[in-house]
Amino acid sequence: MKVLIAAGGTGGHIVPAVSLADILMKEKPETQIMFFGSSNRMEATVIPEAGYRFYGTEMSGMNAGISAKLKSAVSLVKAQRGCTQLLKNFRPDIVVAFGNYISVPIVNAAKKQHIPVILHEQNSFAGKANRFLASKADRIVCCYDSNLEQMPKDKCLVYGNPAATKAKEAQFDRQEVIDMGLDPDQPFVVFMMGSLGSSSVSEIIDEACGLFDEGFQIIIAAGKDNDYHFKTPSEGRVRIVPFVNGRSMLKGCSLAVTRAGATTMAEIGALGTAAVLIPSPNVANNHQVYNARELADEGGAVMIEEKDLSARVLADTVNRLMKDEEERRKLSGNAVKAGKADAAYRMIDVMEELCHG
Repeated sequence: MKVLIAAGGTGGHIVPAVSLADILMKEKPETQIMFFGSSNRMEATVIPEAGYRFYGTEMSGMNAGISAKLKSAVSLVKAQRGCTQLLKNFRPDIVVAFGNYISVPIVNAAKKQHIPVILHEQNSFAGKANRFLASKADRIVCCYDSNLEQMPKDKCLVYGNPAATKAKEAQFDRQEVIDMGLDPDQPFVVFMMGSLGSSSVSEIIDEACGLFDEGFQIIIAAGKDNDYHFKTPSEGRVRIVPFVNGRSMLKGCSLAVTRAGATTMAEIGALGTAAVLIPSPNVANNHQVYNARELADEGGAVMIEEKDLSARVLADTVNRLMKDEEERRKLSGNAVKAGKADAAYRMIDVMEELCHG
């Protein structure tokens, strides 16, 4: 089977795409995979580093404003030509697109050449590109029941995120905690606000450090591009670091306090992590709030919107959960039920069906 995967823009699109490719190559090593994305965004580096062939094109985002839309339209036409030639050269059996505007030209070109198309939607509120392309897709793999109301219901399969399948393999790296000067055998809470961090939430976490109970350790992944400087010293039972191995921490912690991006949500479900979700308010369609609410409504996490967050609220929530092992066990079990850790395998079945059916 020859597969062309379109993914780009952010890790929320790229991580599930690479996860699917990894599982596909493990299960069917004879598969040929080519990735398509923007030549000037993170996928142009991340995907080749993951060991996959990558074809990049320049394309402007579909932003508001007349001049931006004109620029986007021109770049779409140019990208479409490149996609048509790419498909003729690579001759894939199927195209799998993970959203973002970069999916538009490749899906359009694939449909003109009668190549089957699968879309993958990671968030509970479907993105613009996937809603636009939904009518052209043969199947749409979703992560949430709410997607059934946003795109053609007869095409939608609520199978989950391939990132969950990959995350299921994760092991807890005890040495990472030891290297921080902490004890991996003692309970710890990990705070992760995304790879770049959040200055607004960091300030609240910083203030809450003085309010946390003494019975657990605290690891704060501040983020690589966070301009907030913590006043709490990184010593004793508290460690403040730029980044951590996210999957390992979610596997080993007693409680995680995180954002509610698509990949993080998939990993929480796959690993059964008891979590407090603080969805970012600075994302398209407020989709992190929708992601978090769906899991919270199923009893798989506690959600605190950032507008309702304070040091006292955060400390009270963390202290309460760390005192209540049974409540954390319930959150973990419900997260696993919602997690759909077999997502990649089910997607592969659909791909084979479309290729050979």
